[in-house]
Amino acid sequence: MNQLIFDNPILIKHIRTRLRPPQSIYTGIVALVLCLCIMWAGWQGQALDNGVIFTVMIFGVGIVLQLGGTSQVASSISQTNDSGILDFHRVSPLPAHTTALGFVLGGPIREYMVAAVIWPFALFCAVMGKPGILGFAAVSIVMLSTTLLFHMMAMNAGILSQRGKTRGANMGLAFMIIAASGSTATVFRGLPIPGLLTVGPTLAEAMGNLQKGPWVTLPTFFGLELPLFIQSLIYQIPLIIFLTIPVVRRMRSAQAALYSKSTAIGCLAVISFLNLGGIVNHPNLDAELFVPMLLYATVIVSLLLTMAVTPSQGAYLNLVRRSKKQNMLKPSLWADESSNRAIVIVFGSLTWATVQVVETFVAKQNLGTDFLVMTGTAISVIIYFGSAAQFFALKYGRKSRAMLFLFLFFFWLMPLIVSALAAWTFGGQTAEMIASLSPIYGIGAGSVLGLVPAVALAGIFFALMIKEERTAQEVFAGDPFEEDFDVE
Repeated sequence: MNQLIFDNPILIKHIRTRLRPPQSIYTGIVALVLCLCIMWAGWQGQALDNGVIFTVMIFGVGIVLQLGGTSQVASSISQTNDSGILDFHRVSPLPAHTTALGFVLGGPIREYMVAAVIWPFALFCAVMGKPGILGFAAVSIVMLSTTLLFHMMAMNAGILSQRGKTRGANMGLAFMIIAASGSTATVFRGLPIPGLLTVGPTLAEAMGNLQKGPWVTLPTFFGLELPLFIQSLIYQIPLIIFLTIPVVRRMRSAQAALYSKSTAIGCLAVISFLNLGGIVNHPNLDAELFVPMLLYATVIVSLLLTMAVTPSQGAYLNLVRRSKKQNMLKPSLWADESSNRAIVIVFGSLTWATVQVVETFVAKQNLGTDFLVMTGTAISVIIYFGSAAQFFALKYGRKSRAMLFLFLFFFWLMPLIVSALAAWTFGGQTAEMIASLSPIYGIGAGSVLGLVPAVALAGIFFALMIKEERTAQEVFAGDPFEEDFDVE
């Protein structure tokens, strides 16, 4: 603990730079004066009892920590990465998790100071009226966990963003935070995500503004009507953990994969479990509506995890060379630098299992062949995307991302563009058939026209991936004792 916080050089550096007396004192005074003015207005307007001023205070804390603090985290890690200082931290004896914690806590240290000024006023408002001391504690805990969640997103964005692209990363994170905060109302229709990733539902529950009725359906977790702040923590804590893993791995090495194969599988399994928690045994959810949404969510997460574990050409060749040195016939399928051959099959199997759980415990009747087509299309997309990403990486090396982008453009975006043009000429039915060729529309449509090309592409790219693997293994058939390949 002493090295993590009190003797953390990264944290100490940020404290010395961002809490210098002139700037920090002026910022604290401004926050204090604003809080006093708001408190005086609430006292004069008798708005302390109904919780309006408390809500204003919490809103201010959220603006400071989640918008300002998230931007500072992304900027601090990006600037350190751009300047090359992060490489110095990697070779220093400081543990990777200590370095990561220094950036997470140190980057927004001034924002934490402002929040510390606001919080006592929020506590006073809570004690004087709504939501009381227990409501204040629940809101504060979820506020901190939500802040940490967004800050870990910022750490990942800062580490992965290209040099000079920090502004774009900050804008993207700000958009995500605003979108998630604006989706709080979906929680009251029974949808836990993304609303429970913010403090809004917990605040509404603490203020006593939730009353069940025909227009209000609270989310449950496997049928259990848990308090919303507990459900928020159930969803947020696993995501924080899985967002911390790639940060720590990249703090150790700039070439490290964001996840190991087993960790990526565990991440998808946990996210699928959490998605099922909000659906299974819920009294008012219809499987016909939520199966397509669940499939899209699972596909998106699977594709992101696939990109996170896909090794580069040089990394895979180095793995093959080491395997030959150890007299192994083939590289291990579960090594970090191994191909996507096994993981795409596991991802597809998890997707199938998730839908089967929904059909067993949620559906009031058999889902029918349309949902089998949806599921088959989603699984095929997961397989051919992972296989294509690996094939292009092994075949084209540094040009692999451009080749993958061209492939996605022609097979994912072009059918939608052509269908939009065809709708004016041939009518809606023809346009729908063309749009079904793209998985963006085809998964939800449940059309055979989307399933057939997806299955064909899955078989083609899986075979091409295996062919490139064998080609790479033949490189070291004679002499495996050669220099390492460039992993970039």
